[in-house]
Amino acid sequence: MDRSAFPTTHATWLRTIVEESSTVGAHPGYREKARIHVMERYATPLAVFVRGSSLSRLGEPAEIVNGFFAARLSDSAYLADWAKSGMRLRRWLMNGILFFGQGLQRDRARAADRGGSVEPRMLDRRVGDSAQAEANFERSWALAIVREATARVEDELGDEGRSVDFDIFRRHAIEGLPYAAFAQEVGKSAQQCAGATRLVAQRVRARLAEILREEGVPEAELDDEIARVRSVLADTHLG
Repeated sequence: MDRSAFPTTHATWLRTIVEESSTVGAHPGYREKARIHVMERYATPLAVFVRGSSLSRLGEPAEIVNGFFAARLSDSAYLADWAKSGMRLRRWLMNGILFFGQGLQRDRARAADRGGSVEPRMLDRRVGDSAQAEANFERSWALAIVREATARVEDELGDEGRSVDFDIFRRHAIEGLPYAAFAQEVGKSAQQCAGATRLVAQRVRARLAEILREEGVPEAELDDEIARVRSVLADTHLG
């Protein structure tokens, strides 16, 4: 994503444009940049959550998510309220889509009730109460932010003329190949490949920390949150 006209510090980028988008005289593209950024990161995790929860009975997950984005992200106050809340962005959006789904359910039930086909008790059921749905959401979210962090590093290294370092990391850390299988091909020794992998892994961790700061994770909790993300993805392939 091109951030050239916007704040350049990843740690504050999302919060800055969210806060600026609701001020008088704000850059006209701030709200749209924030909206697109959130949709790109959360479309798949939220669809995974809908699919595994009772929200799925309301329709296709992707359509529900798109409806939620259209209804909420069109209003700059929605993300501005998140920025003031102190809540993790993923929790804010998961709660948001639950409330959105409950609203859909009430609207449809009222419409159907006028035809006498809906039991009132349906309105009392909590939408999205599946612990597994939340676990699936967390896994999909963790995968999305790790991929985003990795993509940022790939772009950086490409700009620095060091794409080979990322290629080494990809082959070894993501695809699981031993250095001996490709070291000669990339013109490096196994030791040099190991050094390149460590360098890229350190950068990915730094970019992951940036994304978590964007998400509202306090500095003091970053290490624990990174460890939790790694734990969630322990058995997940990143390719």
